[in-house]
Amino acid sequence: MKKVFLIQFMERLIEELIHMQRDGTAHVYLSTLNRIRSFMEGKDMTFCQLTSEWLMRFEKRLLADQLTWNTISTYMRTLRSVYNQAVECDAAPYVPRLFSRVYTGVDGKTKRAVRPETMRKLMMENSALDPKLAFSRDIFVLLFLFRGMSFVDLAYLRRCDLQGNIITYRRHKTGRRLTVAVEKEAMEIIRRNENTDPESPFLFPIIKQPGRKEYRQYTNMLRSLNYGLLQIARTLKLKEPISTYVARHTWATTAIRQNFNPSLICDAMGHSSVKVTETYFKSFRDEDINRMNRKVVAFIRSDED
Repeated sequence: MKKVFLIQFMERLIEELIHMQRDGTAHVYLSTLNRIRSFMEGKDMTFCQLTSEWLMRFEKRLLADQLTWNTISTYMRTLRSVYNQAVECDAAPYVPRLFSRVYTGVDGKTKRAVRPETMRKLMMENSALDPKLAFSRDIFVLLFLFRGMSFVDLAYLRRCDLQGNIITYRRHKTGRRLTVAVEKEAMEIIRRNENTDPESPFLFPIIKQPGRKEYRQYTNMLRSLNYGLLQIARTLKLKEPISTYVARHTWATTAIRQNFNPSLICDAMGHSSVKVTETYFKSFRDEDINRMNRKVVAFIRSDED
């Protein structure tokens, strides 16, 4: 096996991702690569040097840099993906359980979903809002109505994806094909906000210059929308922060609390497995467990009377 260098290999992967227009994944790969470059002080390394001990030292450095466990996991999982691709093309030796001693999980304790009454208030909001804030509110509600659709998928919806009251699209992240029935309320929001540029293939005016740095346009709009949602939360005196990602978590959490089967929710959201879906529910399960414990203790105490 000839020597293949990690940094050079990652650079080629990033170029391929950009060519395939997978800009979000390319961004994560580049962030991981920059962390590795910093850790290696600009030096490259072969895949034979990618050992369990090296990974633990890298993890220790990320912890020293005050990164959260979720961020560390993102870098480690990205590096693991790079390693697996290198193994597949015979550029790296296979080492069983190479990443078993570093953190590659997902912390599900961060609560991102909002309560039903908060979602209801946003859906029923009829007061006059600034046009930009009204657009932010409409997009947030639409993401929820579309079964927690990811914002990137909404941004890239084409006019032709909407046929009658059915939207058919492929998830930007996984390529999985999904269909969504557009109910009356959602159609009203679409008609109120659809693209007015006859030359644009996109349904919404999020990517306004097709073919020109689309990923940058998408991220700029994402920041603008989330800033607008923060202002809406203040205006409506909501007790919880909201963002485009909150809509996805809220839909999933509402569905699980209605006792729908996790595999059905998994299919609705286009997840690769039920295991991915279940990460949305961990913090709420903890809440339910704590609530149960309080009731058990209260029951015992009531027997003292």
